[in-house]
Amino acid sequence: MALIHLVLIASSLSFGLSPRPSVDQLSVEQAVSEGLGRSPRIDVAHSISEESQWKKTETLSGFLPTLQLLGTDITSQNYMLTPVTMPGVGALSFPNIVPTYNFTLSAQWSIFDGFASTNNYLAARADMRAAENNFNWVRFKTEKDITVQFYRALGAQMLKDVAEQNLKTIEDHLRDVHLFKKAGVSTNYDVLRVEVQTSEARSEVLNAQDNADIAKQKLAELLGEESETRSLVGELPVLKPEKIQSSALNSFSQRGDLQALQQKSEGLDYASSAANRYWVPKISLFGNYIYYNNISTVFPDSASFRDAYQVGVTLTWNLFDGMASIARGQESAERKYQAEKTLRIAKLGAVNDFEMWKRKYLYYCSIYKFRISDVEKSAESVRLAKEGHRVGARTNTDILDAESELFRSRAGAVNAQIGAIEALINLELTTGQRLF
Repeated sequence: MALIHLVLIASSLSFGLSPRPSVDQLSVEQAVSEGLGRSPRIDVAHSISEESQWKKTETLSGFLPTLQLLGTDITSQNYMLTPVTMPGVGALSFPNIVPTYNFTLSAQWSIFDGFASTNNYLAARADMRAAENNFNWVRFKTEKDITVQFYRALGAQMLKDVAEQNLKTIEDHLRDVHLFKKAGVSTNYDVLRVEVQTSEARSEVLNAQDNADIAKQKLAELLGEESETRSLVGELPVLKPEKIQSSALNSFSQRGDLQALQQKSEGLDYASSAANRYWVPKISLFGNYIYYNNISTVFPDSASFRDAYQVGVTLTWNLFDGMASIARGQESAERKYQAEKTLRIAKLGAVNDFEMWKRKYLYYCSIYKFRISDVEKSAESVRLAKEGHRVGARTNTDILDAESELFRSRAGAVNAQIGAIEALINLELTTGQRLF
């Protein structure tokens, strides 16, 4: 008999093999696959990763020469005059002739900047690795968020079904008690009592429907959709306490978000070092080649074009720039300090979260075991109440109370399963391990 009851219980809670989903159905595997392909959060994280790679490429400019080509064509001019006094001639004025056509090719190559470019490159490389780790973590977290939300929505649907079954049973009892009152078997007290229970059951159905709709809408948001009309198929997994035996923080090596924070902190360390190189003299090579025409205004006139060039070394030493460089250096140092403390806060929170979710998981696993036992006992209680009613030893109220207790036990089992799933997935997010 107990085995038959367990089979009935498992059937009522949808613990069994789920059918192959159709086009109008959505399974957890489909939800995860679609979410990873359409999630805006993943797209943003991927774009940030791509941006960080281009920032790394940008820092290569500190090691490579720059080349510029400049061309000018003066279409109208009124030359400045320079007065010159010549003995025996008097005062003369000579125009300061500017080339009408001028083509300049300039090259510059920094050969020493106090290793600021090297530190900028190392900072950009650390940022790129941080962005890659963050992208992988966002994918992992999105997968887990979709999984837990799918089971929340599925559980909410199951709770709605339980509430509807409860309402139907109470309404059947309400019709019976009205008939019994007309026959003189029941009293007005019995009628009022069942009417109150009916009102509560109807309110519970409305609340369960709202919860199911809200959970499904939240799932649609995670999938990158405005709404989700497909029916959810699947079963709530039965989790065991042994599932978390291998869970551990492992020095946070599997937490992609913490690894990203660590690398972000390293990048800010390099950036701070680069910003503090303002006091170092900078040495560069330069070269200019000029092809110009300051004889005629005709183009093209190759016979009037001449060329000139300059090659040399420049030294730039920033002695004082109004405290701008000093301020930038201190800003970088403060950003580095903030990143270190943010990482510290995240690690402390991870340690506490690990203990909390581990305890919650074990708690819900125990609660589920108790609730399944309650379901079996409640089902047996309903059977005994009905048998007692047939022989006149139990009343209709006894049957109603036993059935209401059965529905509460079923709802408690579903809530315990959802709690265990949420705790396990949060434990995965805390450790970075795949446990589910």
